[in-house]
Parts: sequence; structure tokens; C-alpha cells
Amino acid sequence: MPVSNFQDKSVSLLSAERTVWSGGRAGVKGIIYTVKLSAKNNVIVKNLMAEGSKVPFSQNTSGNVIVIQGNLQYKNSHDVNVEDLPVGGSAESTGKKANLKESWVEYTLKNSNKSYRISIPKFSSVETKEELAP
Repeated sequence: MPVSNFQDKSVSLLSAERTVWSGGRAGVKGIIYTVKLSAKNNVIVKNLMAEGSKVPFSQNTSGNVIVIQGNLQYKNSHDVNVEDLPVGGSAESTGKKANLKESWVEYTLKNSNKSYRISIPKFSSVETKEELAP
């Protein structure tokens, strides 16, 4: 299914945030991406690309606001130093280079098969306010 290069005017980006987390086992880290969209129509989100990585996500809708939240976890590996990974990168080698600046949400409108993408120019960093368990 082809993806339109332009944004549908009924959907707009409200905010895009990233929160780095660590915990559990030593060396386990990740990033939580939170994207908020304003939509005049019923929208079904198909994909989330964040800083060059396709991220699994959940979608919640309240009124005209859609909240998309995805978690990208780095795998605990003795061969990979998580500190050396690019932001949004994966500890697994995929063999192909991702554009680390590419970020977008792909969606369809209800009762339509046409896909649209809305670009995310930049994620704002958010500090974790919770204390980690000892």
C-alpha cells in the first residue's frame, strides 16, 4: 500500500517526547517515546518510527487527542556496550543503516485504505521523576 508524502490536514502533531530509563538488571536501558496528535477524524496509527528505529507502541484516544507510547529496550549483552549505541539504536546488528534522524507516525483515516505520514522533527527529552528501586 503506497504511503502519501503529504500530511492529511485533519491530523497535527501536538508533542513528541523521549524519556531514557534504566533499571532491573545491570546494563538494561531503554527509551520511552510519547507522541501526542490532534485529530479531527477517527485515526488508526499503523507505525511509529522514532530516531531511525521502528518502535512497538500502544495507542489511546481521548476526545480529539491521540497518545502513542512506545518502548525501545536495549538488550543486555556482554558483547555490546549500551553506552556506545546511538540514541534510538538497537543492540542487534540489522546489517542495514537506519537514518537516525528519521521520525514519523504512519496512520490511516477510518474507512480509508490510504496511508499518511506525519513527520516528527525532534523529540524533547524528559527527565524521569520517579526514583529507581534499590
